[in-house]
Amino acid sequence: MSPSDLMQILLPGRFEEATTAYGYVRTVFEQVAAGELGPTVSITPSTRHVGVTRRDTFRSGFAEAVRASREEGYPVLVRGAGGGATAAHYGTFGFSIIRPSDAAESRRTIHDRYDEAAALALGAFARLGARVEVGEVRDEFCPGDHSIRVGDWENGMKLVGIAQRVTRRATSVGGIVLVAGEDELARVLELVYGAMRLPFRPQSVGSLERAGIAAGVDEVIEAFATEAALRYGAARAPLDERTLELAREDGGAHLAGA
Repeated sequence: MSPSDLMQILLPGRFEEATTAYGYVRTVFEQVAAGELGPTVSITPSTRHVGVTRRDTFRSGFAEAVRASREEGYPVLVRGAGGGATAAHYGTFGFSIIRPSDAAESRRTIHDRYDEAAALALGAFARLGARVEVGEVRDEFCPGDHSIRVGDWENGMKLVGIAQRVTRRATSVGGIVLVAGEDELARVLELVYGAMRLPFRPQSVGSLERAGIAAGVDEVIEAFATEAALRYGAARAPLDERTLELAREDGGAHLAGA
């Protein structure tokens, strides 16, 4: 096994601007795709924003959704992965498992990657004593059968939404983890989904805090990083200044309605 085959963990901390945070995710993906970085797990505290897909940008009511989100102080950014609209702020963080599309990766399926991301989240939550399971909940944001939930489909709440991006050169799977502040997120998402005339149940937005787990964002990130290190034999690596510069340059391209 060469050094480039070893998984690394990047923990860049919270970015001041949501556009830089999005640019960072894209930059790391492109660096892995180009062979400049090896396989990477990135775990990043969120900056306030609403994330949408390219498909969302073509929906009736999208412009209204952007206006409503901005009025709440949430810029709207377009992400490369699929799924549906998400919202993030001080009480959430994102994680991604990024790999080059080599021979080994090409043998894996979409479901393999979803299972991998869900397993990482379940392992981290177990470290915190959270009793969660994989499964969709009714009228949730970013619907998917690999959501991490508390409760059942009918009345449960979602703690993690998972999506992935696959290109000829790299793959990424990961999601957003809700630690606290779910009421504010639900309010913003209700405006966004309502404007696009999509089903949404505000009570589906959960958090670890609402589930009775007294842990802050930093503590939950540490649980994810520890779990990743155990699963992959991954070492933590510093974020280089060049990556940060590229993230700042790239970030503005993802801002909707700019």
